Amino acid sequence: MSFNKFLQQVSINFNQFLQVSIVALILFCIPVFAFAAILYLEPSSNQYQPGDTFIVDIKIDTEGECINAVEANLSFSQDILKVVDFNKGNSILILWVEMPSTVNMNTINCEGLVSFSGGIPGGYCGRISGDPGPSDSLGKMIFRIPGMIVGESKENLAEIKFLDTSQVLLNDGLGTKAKLNTQGAVFEIVEKIESPKDEWQEEIKKDNVLPEPFEIEIRQEPAIFEGKYFITFFTVDKQTGIDYYEILEVDERGYQRGTTQKAEWKKIKSPYLLEDQTFQSIIKVKAVDKAGNERIAEYTPPTKPRPFPWWVIILISFGIIIWAIWQKIFKK
Repeated sequence: MSFNKFLQQVSINFNQFLQVSIVALILFCIPVFAFAAILYLEPSSNQYQPGDTFIVDIKIDTEGECINAVEANLSFSQDILKVVDFNKGNSILILWVEMPSTVNMNTINCEGLVSFSGGIPGGYCGRISGDPGPSDSLGKMIFRIPGMIVGESKENLAEIKFLDTSQVLLNDGLGTKAKLNTQGAVFEIVEKIESPKDEWQEEIKKDNVLPEPFEIEIRQEPAIFEGKYFITFFTVDKQTGIDYYEILEVDERGYQRGTTQKAEWKKIKSPYLLEDQTFQSIIKVKAVDKAGNERIAEYTPPTKPRPFPWWVIILISFGIIIWAIWQKIFKK
């Protein structure tokens, strides 16, 4: 092999080596993107003082995935924070498997627990571009900081974090768990320098919108309430959430059917066993949100057809007979 051919071969091998090296370097430098759902809190940090009440929004970023179920379990510094409410009015969760609840998780470590789970029929694939509404919220936790004295040398930090038991399921018909990342929040509690703030009460004062319209469904199933008539109902309030429901079963005069006692509203939950199993009372269900706004749904039982007035036929027939007899007598 001549020297020139040797140099040419070396040059070709070097160029190939250089190309492979550059590609490898690029692949090494480019980060690997693993799409995973993200559960996070908003705000993730802030400063509050004793006596303050503030709102922490639990949100989800699907990172391009389509999901249909979420289970969220969070712990918080119970020695500093107290949960006073949970607002699920704007939640993307529609079917609640486990309603939001708060319990003592570990009294030794002064930790509290907030947990809930629910589903989204049809799935949720993330916030739509240009959507001005909070279409990525799972719910809002309302915390209060008790009136305590903050020491000058003590670091007062309140932490809220997601537990490893939290999970998100893909909308693939198989219940596949999505890869999940979580981002908690840390709040600094500073010395009291001004009047306490109450973000939750401010939200309630701004709510002048009624709960969504809804219907009362009359049902009867052998396995529920021993086959007796019961009702189901449900609605949402997108501002402060539904606080409670009330029912009224009345006759046309406003009394409890079969009595002279004035009917009164009483709190109930769905499903509810009807008191009037004759199925003749007017049923009213009232949904009340946390700002006191009310929406009433009413069910009026079908009007029973009146019995045919046979007595009228008999009376007319009797009159015809009398008239015929009368005519016959006077013609003689």
